[in-house]
Amino acid sequence: MKLLATAAVLIGFVTAPVLILAILVPMIAGGTQADQRQSAVPGACKNWDADLPATSGLTPRQLQRAALIYDTALEVGLGPHAAVVGIATALRESSLGADPRSKRPDANHNIGLFQQRILPGWHADGTTISENMEILLDDRYQAQVFFQGHTTTNGWHIPGLADIPGWQQLTIAQAAQKVQVSALPDAYAKHEPAASALVAALAKNPNATVNDPCEPHDLSLDCPATPNSIGNENGQTPDAVRAMRCVAAKWPQIRTIGGLRPGDPRDHGTGRAVDVMIPNWHTPTGHALGTEIAAWAQTNATALGVTYVIWDRKIWSVAHAGKGWRDCSEGSCYAGPDPSAAHLDHVHVSVAGDQGTDSPATSASGAVLPIDKGKYRISAHYGQPGTRWATRHTGLDFAAPTGTPIRAVTAGTIISAHNTHGVYGNLTKIRATDGTETWYAHQSRITAHEGQRVAAGQNIGEVGASGNASGPHLHLEVRTNGRTTDPLVWLHNKGLQP
Repeated sequence: MKLLATAAVLIGFVTAPVLILAILVPMIAGGTQADQRQSAVPGACKNWDADLPATSGLTPRQLQRAALIYDTALEVGLGPHAAVVGIATALRESSLGADPRSKRPDANHNIGLFQQRILPGWHADGTTISENMEILLDDRYQAQVFFQGHTTTNGWHIPGLADIPGWQQLTIAQAAQKVQVSALPDAYAKHEPAASALVAALAKNPNATVNDPCEPHDLSLDCPATPNSIGNENGQTPDAVRAMRCVAAKWPQIRTIGGLRPGDPRDHGTGRAVDVMIPNWHTPTGHALGTEIAAWAQTNATALGVTYVIWDRKIWSVAHAGKGWRDCSEGSCYAGPDPSAAHLDHVHVSVAGDQGTDSPATSASGAVLPIDKGKYRISAHYGQPGTRWATRHTGLDFAAPTGTPIRAVTAGTIISAHNTHGVYGNLTKIRATDGTETWYAHQSRITAHEGQRVAAGQNIGEVGASGNASGPHLHLEVRTNGRTTDPLVWLHNKGLQP
């Protein structure tokens, strides 16, 4: 936990970050630096490999973060000693990105690899908390801010390591503390040996690779999104998107990845399946490639949120993991002569939706907007009077074209999904673990069913104009303790900006 964050909360900081910063840390007016956000997204994954006996307890994903910090320290001209400071700091703040809590803002609004502030006016230049979260979940961006600091839109500069006078003569813990201003300044010291070993190993062999280059722990911001020429991520759940991106990054010979298939009664219809099409599948080389990808999905099932994998007339599932790969005749999948139905020409991967071990936070609470940004306009607010409502409007309306996918705002259980033959038309109700209900009305098509567990972001239907509707839109209603509440305020409290 950082002293900055704690002090800001105690003082009641909301709208004047610059004033608080001026009190708590030295500020450097002006300052020039490259556009960090633009340089934070490289065109391809950078992979590393080194003999790291002193760090054998770290996962490939953690080694990737260490290598990224090392790489960034060299890129900004601070050198290996700065990399030791950075890696020790990230080990303390987020366990090199492995601590799942680092992916969601803490009570003091800090997030990410170095636990930087998501509030507007601090470590990122977004105009909303949601925009800043997206920026600060980019590990390379955070590394650059740690080393170079950040100049706010108000012209003040939050110091990075390069701004600390004589940082090279300080101990690792002292240098880290000068940047982080932590309430526990001595906590960085214990991570110095591991950080030093990592930097020494990387310095010996900086051009090789750490396997796995796309270890499936999150929607990697280091690797590019799935190219449109290979697959369409629209409508896919977070687990499915993660699988698509990792396959596209790890196996460049894959040219087609199937995803959402509207109308499919199974996982493809709800964005919870990926079909990796295998080129030259009928050749020994093609078969070996498919086997490799299927084995990878099985090995990384927990990180990917995999429920089952089908390949070459065989199925492996989490539910029957102890039985290994089973013939489709035993595992209830097709075993006939059709190459596609028998999964001879593609590897099918089904996922839970949002259960991967390091799923990204769409908001501080894990909630998502019911329709993707840019695909709707707000056409009616809560409490609004009008002739179409008996008293006042009880929800928030998202006007969008018929057929636009609707996502579950929160994880939960579907308690109702049917045509009401009344004002709501086709209506789906989801109850979250805290008892809050979200209602999705006027759908043209319902793709979920009663009793189904859904993840936040999972497709549950499509926009329509059924029931009392003058045009296609989603009527989102939020009910707490059986009473309606303003969805706009509720979403804002979840860190979302419709």
